[in-house]
Amino acid sequence: MDRRTLLHCVVGSALGGLAHAASAAEACGPDRAHTALLDRYVESVNAHDTARFPEFFTEAYVQHSGRSPSGLTAQMATFQRLFATMPDLSLHIDDRVIAGDKVVARTSYSATHTQAIRGVPPTGKSFTFHTIDIWRVQDGKFAEHWDLTDIAEVLQGLRQ
Repeated sequence: MDRRTLLHCVVGSALGGLAHAASAAEACGPDRAHTALLDRYVESVNAHDTARFPEFFTEAYVQHSGRSPSGLTAQMATFQRLFATMPDLSLHIDDRVIAGDKVVARTSYSATHTQAIRGVPPTGKSFTFHTIDIWRVQDGKFAEHWDLTDIAEVLQGLRQ
């Protein structure tokens, strides 16, 4: 990496502005670009802003979990439903591993149980559940997704 690119990487990271950080990440290689993609996605989820999802997901996005259909439109609808069910839903990245075209994240979701979820009546209590997500990145966007969600943990958190 030449000195100018290195300076761009350091300054872009230090400034922290998303647009600047994103362009810096692209210049700094795929690991940084994938890190910036994940960070922008988390920011969008936490803002409950599915209008930005076309920036993060390909049109042909493949969802391998079986809990929701594939495609960008389906991904947007899934999160809109989650936000309606859990109006204060927030996402936190606990750990991440980025290698090649893969992004792996161990995450925590937190919310308040204000509506029935999986047949459990609302308790008004806060709960947290965890996932492990694996995305394949193609052309700077998430193209495929595999995940593990501990449904028993979700139900236990709801019933407390």
